[in-house]
Amino acid sequence: MATKRIVIVGGGAAGLALASKLGRKWGGSDVVDVCLIDRSPIHIWKPKLHEVAVGVIDQSIEGLLYRDHGLKNGYRYIRGEIEQCDPDAKSIQLAAVYNDEGELLLEQRQIDYDFLVLALGGVSNSFNTLGADEHCIFLDSLENANLFHHKLLDALLQLNETQERVSIGIVGAGATGVELAAELHHVIESVKEYGYLNIAKHHLDVHLIEASPKILPQLPERVSARAQSVLDKIGIRLHIGVQVKEVTRDGFITQDGDVIKAGLKVWAAGVKGPKAFQNFTKLPITLRNQVEVDDCMRVKGHQDIYALGDCALLIQNSGQPVPPRAQAAAQMADTLFDNIVNRLQGKPEKAFVYKDYGSLVSLSRFSAVGNLMGNLRSGTFFVEGHIARLMYISLYQRHLASLYGWFSAIVYRLAQKLLKWQRPKLKLH
Repeated sequence: MATKRIVIVGGGAAGLALASKLGRKWGGSDVVDVCLIDRSPIHIWKPKLHEVAVGVIDQSIEGLLYRDHGLKNGYRYIRGEIEQCDPDAKSIQLAAVYNDEGELLLEQRQIDYDFLVLALGGVSNSFNTLGADEHCIFLDSLENANLFHHKLLDALLQLNETQERVSIGIVGAGATGVELAAELHHVIESVKEYGYLNIAKHHLDVHLIEASPKILPQLPERVSARAQSVLDKIGIRLHIGVQVKEVTRDGFITQDGDVIKAGLKVWAAGVKGPKAFQNFTKLPITLRNQVEVDDCMRVKGHQDIYALGDCALLIQNSGQPVPPRAQAAAQMADTLFDNIVNRLQGKPEKAFVYKDYGSLVSLSRFSAVGNLMGNLRSGTFFVEGHIARLMYISLYQRHLASLYGWFSAIVYRLAQKLLKWQRPKLKLH
C-alpha cells in the first residue's frame, strides 16, 4: 500500500495536537507521512498570547519549536503560508518566503496530499470598522503579541522619564480582552523592581470597550459580574454597551461621537477565518471566511479535505455552530484523529459531538473566575479564586499532554518552572 500523505495546515492547538498524535502512531512507518505546515517556526498556546504581549511569559521558554517537536514526535514540519488550494489536483500552494530585508528565500511551492486538514484557526474580526486595520494590533498571532510587547516596552521607557500617562485601549471584552487588561495592571505594579522607579499604577489608563451589555458576553451572568467587580477594583475603565465607529491615531470614536483616547490600541473582538480562505474558490467558504464542514469535519463536497477549530463552521444538531473556543478545537482534534485512523483501517467515521465543560478566565494575580459543567454535578457551578486559578493552569497542562503525552508533559512543565526560577519575572527586552 502506498504511503498516505496527510498534510495539516496550521500549527495551533488543534493542528499541532493532531499532528503529534498521528506522528506518534505512525511516525517512521511506511503507512503514513504526516506533514505540518505553519508560517511561524514557534508554537505558543493561543490563550497565552496576552501573556507574551505583556512580557509575563518568554517565548524562548514557553515556545515549542516545530522542527524539534516534529523530530521527536514523528511528523515533518514545513515553514510556509498557504495561499491556494486545488482539490481537483489534490495540492496546495504555499506563498513565497522573504527575510526581514525583503529578500526572497523560497519560491512558491506546491505540496501534494492524500488527506488535507485545514487547521488555521481564526483571526480577530474588525467588522470593517474604519481605521481598525491601520491603527490596531490584532492579538491573534505570536507576531502581533511580540509587536504589542515592543510597543509596551517603548511606552514604559518613555513613561519612566516623562511621567506622562499611558493610555491603552482594548476593543472586545471577551476572554482575551479581559485577561490582557488584568495583566497590564499586574505589569505596571511589577516594573519598579526592574528600575522603573518613576512609574506607578496611576500612570496607566486601560480602557476596555465592549459593544454587548456586559463583559464576557458568552459566559453566565455571575461569571461576568464577578470579573467586572475585579476589573473595577484594580482600576480598569470599562465602556460597556459602547460600539466603536472609527479608529484614529489618537484613539476610538464611538457611535455616539465620543472619543476614547488611547496611544496603544488592541482589537480583540469577533472571530473570522483566515484571509487566505478568500482565495479558495473551490471550497464552500462563508462570508466570515470559515469553511463549511459536515459532522465528521469533512469539508462539504470534498471527502479528502477536513477542517477543524476556529476556521471551520460545523453546525450542531441544536442548530448552533461549534463555538470558537480552545476546548472545542482540542475535542475536534481528538475526534479527527480517531476518524483518520478509522478511515485508514477501513472503518466508518464518527460524528463530532461538542461537550461544553465550562469556561475559566484568568485575571492575572488578582483572581480567576469561571463556570464548570459536566459530571461533577448537574447543571453548572461557579468557581473563583485559587481553585479557579488551579483549574485554569490545569487546562494548559492538558494542552501540553496532547502534544507530548502525560509523562513528558509533566517533565516539560517542571523544566519550564526550573528555567523561570533564575530568570526575570517579566520579559523586559
